[in-house]
Amino acid sequence: MRNLSYIILDGNLTADPEGKKVPNGKGLTTFTVAVNHPTSSGEENEKEEVSFFDVEAWEKLGENCTEYLKKGSKVTVMGNLRQNRWKTPEGESRSKVKVVASSVRFDSSPKKERKAA
Repeated sequence: MRNLSYIILDGNLTADPEGKKVPNGKGLTTFTVAVNHPTSSGEENEKEEVSFFDVEAWEKLGENCTEYLKKGSKVTVMGNLRQNRWKTPEGESRSKVKVVASSVRFDSSPKKERKAA
């Protein structure tokens, strides 16, 4: 039986996406999605809780995210969870879970053209 780690996020970007080339030459775009969800108490005046998810988008998908998204853009991200593990120079174990996007739906209007300086 195959294990699954599929996730769907519906939220807003916390900053503009950042694109770069990795050593093997592939394009990688990273961004963070903030997802609001109601608190467990359901109190009307209580603030919603926010979760933040780091997202990676590769190649053409990432290029499109860099071109059309900006801070505050509403998106729906579908992808898989991946866990990075490493040791600090002091030998302490660390880990971080990220989302590797297979699809990003742009739910906001496209960002405006940037004027050349």
